[in-house]
Amino acid sequence: MPDKIVVSFIIPAFNEADMIVDTLAQLHKFAPKESYEVIIVDNGSKDNTVELAQSYNDTVVSCPTGTIAAVRNSGVSVASGSILVFLDADVKLTQQWQDNIERAIKDINANPLVITGSRCSPPENNNALNHHWFNLLVESNSVTYINSGHLITSRVLFDKISGFDEKLRTAEDHDFCMRAKQLGALIISNANLKVFHDGYPTTYAQFIKRERWHGREDFKTTTSLLKSKVALVICFHLLVFICCILIALTTKTMFGILTYVISMASLSVLLTVYKFKLSTIHSLVKTSFIHYLYIIGRTCSLLDRVTCQYSEKFR
Repeated sequence: MPDKIVVSFIIPAFNEADMIVDTLAQLHKFAPKESYEVIIVDNGSKDNTVELAQSYNDTVVSCPTGTIAAVRNSGVSVASGSILVFLDADVKLTQQWQDNIERAIKDINANPLVITGSRCSPPENNNALNHHWFNLLVESNSVTYINSGHLITSRVLFDKISGFDEKLRTAEDHDFCMRAKQLGALIISNANLKVFHDGYPTTYAQFIKRERWHGREDFKTTTSLLKSKVALVICFHLLVFICCILIALTTKTMFGILTYVISMASLSVLLTVYKFKLSTIHSLVKTSFIHYLYIIGRTCSLLDRVTCQYSEKFR
């Protein structure tokens, strides 16, 4: 008689042929000692993601339409485990993850009202975004929620809050954690559960596009806007930008543009010092520039809402 499934891995996938093989290979190599299953939920891939996933004899189910939240919920609907591990299709487990997952499973079994996981580390290379942004996010370890690219919880808690909100196209993980906290759940970031994320943007243009996507739910309603510190900063940025443009047009000088540059440089530096507490000038300059690109991407999110450009354009 086969062992009872303890851990269910839920992996949403959309056109992940370039990533899914490595992800599954690492998963099976560093899986927990408990009996586990892997459920890949295909979101309508046009490449051979499904065929590659099936080659590992894992469960592949189809959810061709709906938000990423709906895709994750679809995977849970066929899962058997009492522990749910949500992974993105470009997130790889590590030996360190395997060494520490047993303790995490025991803790969740003792208290099912727990959400854990960790920030995904970027690939180990010299890419500026990895070195001056994503690595710093991992090192800061200051989180208020667990990203659904690597989120671990109990089936008990998942059912109590009715899973992810399928109306949300992004930020479903933040909403999931906030609703869980309202029920008394603990949000515990565990840096020992180390994973790598191969899908981080590698260019500044990709980074802006990523933040444009991730910021959209912040501006969905007035309430969500007022609850988000980032959204308030973005509103301030847009106000400064508009004022500086008006100054430039009315004075017909460079004063407006200069005011904007000085204002945004100051804001970016202050936010970077507050968030990362950097001590070297080189790192501060580099990360402040990336922080400004972050602001630009999130401002695009606001403009998408204002201009009703909320579409399927960005997955």
